[in-house]
Amino acid sequence: MSVPYATLEAMIVAQRGCEMPRCVPIKDIKNTTEFARIVEESPEPVIVTRNGREAFAAMSIELLDSLRMERARAELYRLIDEAEEDSRAGRVVDARESNRRTRERYGL
Repeated sequence: MSVPYATLEAMIVAQRGCEMPRCVPIKDIKNTTEFARIVEESPEPVIVTRNGREAFAAMSIELLDSLRMERARAELYRLIDEAEEDSRAGRVVDARESNRRTRERYGL
């Protein structure tokens, strides 16, 4: 007995507490209005397939901004960790020395 995809998807969402990525055949993006609606409403990137294989992903601007923020936050945490390690290792100078080195380096 086959289970309709929508029902199967709902069962997985209920079990895992998350949504499955939405997949759309490339021929379906000819209807750009409908495709845009799907992308804008999706909480995850929409996977576009060609010949049954993943070709590319589309996502809402909100999701893109969220991913950019997440990446920036990860980079900030990495830099903070690096600075804390420098401090623990004694690779520090006081503000006056730092200003002196900067002026010397750039001829100020």
